[in-house]
Amino acid sequence: MKYRAEIDGLRALAVVPVILFHAGFELFSGGFVGVDVFFVISGYLITTILIEDLENQRFSLVSFYERRARRILPALFFVIFVCIPFAWMVLSDAALDKFGSGLIGVSLFLSNVVFWKQQGYFDESAELNPILHTWSLAVEEQYYVLFPIFLILAWRFGKNRVFWMIIVMAAISLLLSEWGWRNQATANFYLAPTRAWELFAGSIAAFVVQKQGVQKNNILALFGLAAIIFSIFFYDETTPFPSVYALVPVLGVVLLVLYADKDTIAARLLSTRGFVGIGLISYSAYLWHQPLFAFFRVYNNEVTLNVYASLGFFVLSLVLAYLSWRFIEKPFRRKANFSKLSIFSLGIGSLLLIYAFGYASKQASVGGEYRLAYELSTNSYVYFENSDERKFMEGRLLYPLSLVDSVVVGSSRVMQINSSVIGDNIQSFTVSGASIEDDIAFGLEALAKLHYENIYISADPWLLNRNHGQNRYQSVDDLYSYWATRMHSSLSPMPFLNNDAHTVNNSSESNYFRTLRSLIMIDTKNNIPSHSDIEAVAKKSYDGSHIYNERYAMSSNENISVGFRGLLNYAMEDFEYDVEAISNLESFVSYLKQNSVNVTLVLSPYHPQLYQLMQAERPIFLELESWFREFANENEIQIIGSYDGGRVGCRGDEFYDGMHPKGSCIVKIFATSNE
Repeated sequence: MKYRAEIDGLRALAVVPVILFHAGFELFSGGFVGVDVFFVISGYLITTILIEDLENQRFSLVSFYERRARRILPALFFVIFVCIPFAWMVLSDAALDKFGSGLIGVSLFLSNVVFWKQQGYFDESAELNPILHTWSLAVEEQYYVLFPIFLILAWRFGKNRVFWMIIVMAAISLLLSEWGWRNQATANFYLAPTRAWELFAGSIAAFVVQKQGVQKNNILALFGLAAIIFSIFFYDETTPFPSVYALVPVLGVVLLVLYADKDTIAARLLSTRGFVGIGLISYSAYLWHQPLFAFFRVYNNEVTLNVYASLGFFVLSLVLAYLSWRFIEKPFRRKANFSKLSIFSLGIGSLLLIYAFGYASKQASVGGEYRLAYELSTNSYVYFENSDERKFMEGRLLYPLSLVDSVVVGSSRVMQINSSVIGDNIQSFTVSGASIEDDIAFGLEALAKLHYENIYISADPWLLNRNHGQNRYQSVDDLYSYWATRMHSSLSPMPFLNNDAHTVNNSSESNYFRTLRSLIMIDTKNNIPSHSDIEAVAKKSYDGSHIYNERYAMSSNENISVGFRGLLNYAMEDFEYDVEAISNLESFVSYLKQNSVNVTLVLSPYHPQLYQLMQAERPIFLELESWFREFANENEIQIIGSYDGGRVGCRGDEFYDGMHPKGSCIVKIFATSNE
């Protein structure tokens, strides 16, 4: 295929903003669109190669995969293998567990799926994940596997029909991404079905260029270049992505591909030596930048980098990129150096080895939640990194805790209830997306251990939804089963509470991999950071309450409203009353009352604007609030708050997002209940 220097220059325009975005330069707030630019370029180049091979009847699926393996795998494997020892040395248990899952994802070309399940791309913790950037490689790898097979099967219908098939698939994918950012934002960002249209945009451009050639149009080419630059500087993490907003950089690339003839101003600019040079090493630069920034942030215990560190690691990314391009990428592309058999053998062997290291990393981190819980029992707070919250809470009950007057169980919507809010000594055992099983497990185990007098239970709407999909309690299923059996078998008071406490196997004992890791670990003290350091959003204070970071706390109302649609459907997209959950709630409350515990249901407010949306579109929320009030009345227990934030006097700026009230709002709930 004819070499186009401006395409290499376009690669530079893609990779530099991505690196500077991850370096923390606010000027490049939309630098993440560089990945979208890469997707369009890949779609264009790969489709050009495929259709020319098919038309000339020389296409070989094995040869295609060989070329892709030579291009992608050697540099990727090298960077991954360099990352592994550093990960074992400096990452905490929870982070190493995520790293291990990521390695397994890389080995299966599914790291985008793994990260979709783990964290949002714009979370602060994402900046600490050294291989998070492999999600985009996984999307491309999935495209490389499936798209050639589609072309082989569809080519019999004729080139023109294949072209229109791709247009239809691109349109469907774009529409899916429009639905996705409103309803499943994280999945929408990471997964291939909502990214495919960007690759298909490049494919469509390939068909056009193959038929008509590259046209010369200065205006359209410059407009395409301006569209990419505009999105780099004017988009930010609040921009719904991917969505129709992504059409700006995507169509910008398409215009350059179609109209940036070598004699156009845009092509001459992109073909300059600097742009082409960075473009040639852009793949390696992309691979190196994330590990460099992530490991330094972890070691330095600070997400925010100073300008000197940011610029230094930017330059180092390019230096390492040149070296790996020169000594790894180029040699492996030459068939004289490595035969087809060697490439496939080394590729498969390396993938298996990466999978093995992924398994070993997860094993080395086993029991990390319990070790972290022990840290919290001796310190004022810890950074728990969104680890398995249920295991973490189970671990909290393994170690000495002060006797308290009150406990809180339920979801993250009541995580802000703490001692200063209610005026009592308190322990919070709240977990994200709590189900009634979580409440029973932690509420009754805490009763046996702490002898509390009052319990506050989050009355979330999904507690009563049979289709809520909240089954994360299964990680502490033994604890739940123990107390569910006891709760249903007897409602008599427990005379010796401490003797009744369930014995938990803390699973924190050493294994071979844990022992090996302990020999090379560097103490970065990242389990006990100062309040202003890494990921305050993931910190737990000693009383179990949540500490949110400044960026999350300063969310504007405009930013909050972007997520309203997804929160409206959170665990409630399809509602049906859950008879078993209702029975569990009744037994739970009865058991607590029999043991002389004062029970209070908490209707944690939703943002006033989101509540208006509920009134208009999902009246089931109003019905469920009435149900909880009737339940409280029938069972002679207290109920406070309301799903209607305005009803309890909470303003829009007293919410972190649509369904998480700030402490000031929680104070109003309790103040109203005492009037």
